[in-house]
Amino acid sequence: MRRTLAIVVASATFVVTGCSWVKTTPGGEQVREATAAEVGACQEVGIAVASTQATAAGIPRNKGVMREEQVTLARNRAAQIGGDTIVQNGQPSSEGTQSFTVYKCR
Repeated sequence: MRRTLAIVVASATFVVTGCSWVKTTPGGEQVREATAAEVGACQEVGIAVASTQATAAGIPRNKGVMREEQVTLARNRAAQIGGDTIVQNGQPSSEGTQSFTVYKCR
């Protein structure tokens, strides 16, 4: 029983604080994140909305990991729609959703 409990606690801890499960696609690797001031001469292509799980097993997830996943998802989507740069729109929501404007700068 103790061993099972230890495995469950360790697994929950890894899920909450652990690494990201979202992987960057080859196209997404070519997309960079920028600030609004850096995209003045770029062409707006669209919007990428990135959603990740805000909780795991009822426990709030690490905000840094969630942000990393959101950026990765937005970079992947930007590549799909012909962009090469993303800019975060506003503050991240507590529900795990963030939107990014996608630009073509190169």
